[in-house]
Amino acid sequence: MKKTVVWAICTAIVMSLVVWTSSRLLPFSYTEYSFFIGLGVSIVLFFFSSSGGVFSRAATMDASEAVWKVQKVEKSKVKVGGVFYGAVLYTVVSLVSMVAVYF
Repeated sequence: MKKTVVWAICTAIVMSLVVWTSSRLLPFSYTEYSFFIGLGVSIVLFFFSSSGGVFSRAATMDASEAVWKVQKVEKSKVKVGGVFYGAVLYTVVSLVSMVAVYF
């Protein structure tokens, strides 16, 4: 198996155990919130693994205005790995289980 697949599976398992344990310690339902937690983690991981986005362009624009020199705009790049894919896998599985439970 490739490293990325192993990381994705391990990440999905760890996320499910952390959310399940949290649902036992705190008063919330695992089936109701697991999809939204997975979606939030996936979005945060995607946001922090990218470069050249909105905030980078704003910083470049501010620097250009400060020094009166046009700065080179960086293209948007995303470097995702097994952890991101694991979060997406967890999100998809939790969505399917949520739909199965409620419909």
